[in-house]
Amino acid sequence: MSKIYCKELDREFNSKEELFKALAENETFIHDAKKSQVYKSFEKGLQVVTDQKQIEKAFDSTEKGIKFDSDYYYFVVNSANFLDSHSDVHVDGNWNKNVKDQQGKVYLVFDHSLKRSDIIAMKKDVEMFTAKISWNMLGKNYEGETYSLIYKVKKDKIVNKEAKEWLEQGHELEASVRMQYVKIETAFNSTNPDYSKQKEVYDTYYPQIANKEDFEEIEYFWAVKEAKNVMESSLVLFGSNSATGIVNNENKSEAVEDTPETKEQSDDTQTKKRRIFINTKTN
Repeated sequence: MSKIYCKELDREFNSKEELFKALAENETFIHDAKKSQVYKSFEKGLQVVTDQKQIEKAFDSTEKGIKFDSDYYYFVVNSANFLDSHSDVHVDGNWNKNVKDQQGKVYLVFDHSLKRSDIIAMKKDVEMFTAKISWNMLGKNYEGETYSLIYKVKKDKIVNKEAKEWLEQGHELEASVRMQYVKIETAFNSTNPDYSKQKEVYDTYYPQIANKEDFEEIEYFWAVKEAKNVMESSLVLFGSNSATGIVNNENKSEAVEDTPETKEQSDDTQTKKRRIFINTKTN
């Protein structure tokens, strides 16, 4: 008999309804567990392959656009509407409060190391903002745009010699954010009226998932409605949401700022194969 395995509860279930019942009964515990953790997004399958050398001039600024300055590096450290390996989906606006509260309080470092020698940019030199950026601007073949958390650092403020050389030489790097969830909601694909709230969340955010075609089915997930950037974000060899990194302005796409002022590997680990979201085990 085929059974459904839920990694969040580390249990097998005979049916989806049995699974949803257990998830609902343990919803508070799961939320608290997720919010108690400090994540490094590259461990969750969340990053963007970047080629900083391609940013050589500013995008044209329009009434609603961002003016890209060639004196700065722009690092996309997290993007929304991407289902990650922990069944979490960041949704539009989830970094808005963080940008206001954590401005001037986060470093850019190598590989999430907080050693002095691994600092790439000091916190006073990191400007955070959010923007809507087209997926193809990040090297992805998805339609539309993704709400993104971006670090802006002046090129002459890069304090790490190795990072400076890598960036100047245009080596591919990925970005990863150290983060903690503040507000999350559960989403079920269920017609059971007992789960109408979870179904509403599902119906709201499922259509926005850019990488849904990578999965054979998506029956539940968690919508991350608010997150906090904890201490730093990093340049890493392999990130987690393969849609984070350095903005490529050779694409002729517009980045639309979404801050309060405007009213935020060569191998792609998230798209190289389709995955079954609810894994089945056979006795």
